Order: sequence, then structure tokens, then C-alpha cells
Amino acid sequence: MIKHIFLDLGMVTVRLCMQRCIDAFKLLGIHDVDRQITNCRQHGIFNGIELGLVSVGDFHQHVRQQYAVNVTDEQIDAAWNAFILDSPVALQQLVHRLHSRYNTYILSNTNQIHFEFWANRCMGGEGGYSVDECFNKCYLSNELHLVKPDPEIYRAVLADCGADAAECLYLDDNLANVEAARKLGWNASVSSSPEQTIDILTRFEQTGLY
Repeated sequence: MIKHIFLDLGMVTVRLCMQRCIDAFKLLGIHDVDRQITNCRQHGIFNGIELGLVSVGDFHQHVRQQYAVNVTDEQIDAAWNAFILDSPVALQQLVHRLHSRYNTYILSNTNQIHFEFWANRCMGGEGGYSVDECFNKCYLSNELHLVKPDPEIYRAVLADCGADAAECLYLDDNLANVEAARKLGWNASVSSSPEQTIDILTRFEQTGLY
């Protein structure tokens, strides 16, 4: 029986546009970000902040030094956050309903800058709900110092929330992350968009199937 629902962030609960991010960095004079970032896994300094190996301040300074650009912290954050579009209100409302019956969580490869932008700018608003109103807890790679699909991140999450893998439903847009969870006994499915997440969770809410 499913008792716990885990959702990835990017392309599962929030829309992403990598090209907007790349274009925003190019406007700052940074032209090779397309070799550093993807929807699922980052590289270089972008991987460092996603693993929590560098602080936000060190990230800003590294970007300025590595690319020899005279830009502010706010300009860097705005370019980095251009990656993120929105979390549909309909999905927030659905997760909020499920939260009254199940333990609901975020499990994401992400970083402090993106997470705070999503939590403060994408969640809530008219008809929407805050992160605290939708989720018991958010498990983030930059805080755990682990990234999916490393099996250890799934084990760490289960140990922390006291859940059994067989009681968990997990949605992720990356098949490798889904398969890693399945190997550890999780019930996991691929969702490639917030709209697909709504379809899967609505079916689950109505029938118990996913």
C-alpha cells in the first residue's frame, strides 16, 4: 500500500527551459554554459553547487573569475533561475489534497538558488499553496551531498523519513533515476511534464493505480 509520494522538481512539478538559461548567461558574456548544464544533471561548478560542495557565495565568485565577467550576484542568480518557468496551480492543488492522506515529499537534484526561487516564486499565489502546505519535507541533493541515481540518496531518504520502499510512489523525468529507485524496491514511474504528473496523480487519487 502506498503511504508516501515523492516528486522530483524539474519537469515533474515545475516546467524548465534550459535554452532560456543558456541565453541569459550569454547576455552576461558567458558562452559555454550549454556544456555545463542539462535538465537532469549538471557539470563543473554547476554540479558543485548542486552537490552542496560549494556555497552560493563561492559559486558567484567562481562564475565571475572563471568567465572573467563583471556581473553582480543578482545577475548570476537571475540567469541561473531563467531555467525555471512555473509550477501549475492545478498541480499544487492536487498535491495539497494528496498531502491530507499521504506523506508527500520532494526528492530532487537541485541547488539552493533554484530551490528558493521555486519555493518563493513558483509556489503559492492565487489558488496555489506553499511548499509547507504541500510537502512534509524536501530532500535536496545540495543538502544531502548525494545525487540521483546514486542508490545512497534513496537509502538516505528512506532512513530519514522511516518509510519502507514498497510503500513509496516516486515520479521523476529521468528514466535512470526511476530505474535506480525501482531496483531498491520503490514504486516509480517516469513523468516528463507537470501535466503528466497531474494525470498520473489524478489516476492514483481516483483508483490507487499509477
